[in-house]
Amino acid sequence: MFQSKLFYTIIGILLCAFFINTPANGQYHRNSQSLPRQGERIVFARNRPGVVVAYGGVPYHYDNGIFYRPAGPYFEVVAPPIGIHVRLLPPYYRRIYIGTSIIFYYNGIFYRQNNTQDYEVVQPPVGADVTELPAGAKVLVLNGQKMYELDGTYYQEHLNDGQLWYTVVGKDGVVNTEPTETLQIGDTYAQLPEGCNLVVINNQKYYVSPDNIYYQEIIKDNKLLYAVVGK
Repeated sequence: MFQSKLFYTIIGILLCAFFINTPANGQYHRNSQSLPRQGERIVFARNRPGVVVAYGGVPYHYDNGIFYRPAGPYFEVVAPPIGIHVRLLPPYYRRIYIGTSIIFYYNGIFYRQNNTQDYEVVQPPVGADVTELPAGAKVLVLNGQKMYELDGTYYQEHLNDGQLWYTVVGKDGVVNTEPTETLQIGDTYAQLPEGCNLVVINNQKYYVSPDNIYYQEIIKDNKLLYAVVGK
């Protein structure tokens, strides 16, 4: 009887430990620098990695957020093509809000859920903030500014509440490192900068840019404009 109670007690402790340490909604994520890097070739002793997903007639192996292509006796880590679909997100993804859109991020890859409930790999959204660089990102200096780059996507680090974050500042090998114009309160623009988020303060609607400039909608000469109201 005692052994039976002891057995169930141990099982209960193990189950509690499992649920405590299991990431909720995939929000907890491990260090991406421990992941295999693009170009790395791996031998799998038994089974091929993950599941096969095809794009443009080309098969890719997808396993927990890592994409592989067969390379002789190896499987090589590769960047996924934009537009490829997967059924499941990797277990350590992060959720990112770009305006009213939700984007999912893991190890340099951005996903968007589509109408079929699959997840589509999309272009890195300029202005997106992430807490970790993808594995293999290289540091470089452009126009006197420190950047990180992988696959033509550029990241720039900054501090947010004492934590180091990385903002997507360029893609497709193009990054705007030119000095930005000095904005003044009251300046108006026909369009919002890319990456603005909608916020409500004291029942007033504002748009906040990635560099913390606040805009508000105004009507002038029957045109919708966005005025700088804070920075």
